[in-house]
Order: sequence, then C-alpha cells, then structure tokens
Amino acid sequence: MTGTSRCRMCGRRLRDAASRARGTGPVCHAKTRAPHPPAHAASATQLAITTTEEQPR
Repeated sequence: MTGTSRCRMCGRRLRDAASRARGTGPVCHAKTRAPHPPAHAASATQLAITTTEEQPR
C-alpha cells in the first residue's frame, strides 16, 4: 500500500489507491482543489486586444 490509509483532512479511511496516494478522500479533495476555469475563458496563449478609441459604426 502506498500513501496513507486515513484522510489527512477528516481522518476517514481511504478506500482507493488514488485517494491513498493523494492523502485525501474524494469529498475533501473536491473541497480543497482549485476550481476549473469556465470553458469559454481565454487560455494563457491567447492575446487580449484592447482599444481606447471607439470604432466607427
């Protein structure tokens, strides 16, 4: 067995290998991990172009 057998956040028994390797169960992991950006968010490789003057209509 690798990792720990108890969640380091709540102390519950860890049942699967991924949770043991991570050290947290799925519920505690979901509470502490960073949220995913929305699908429509610009990626780091995209450029943001801004203008200061209005475009003619």
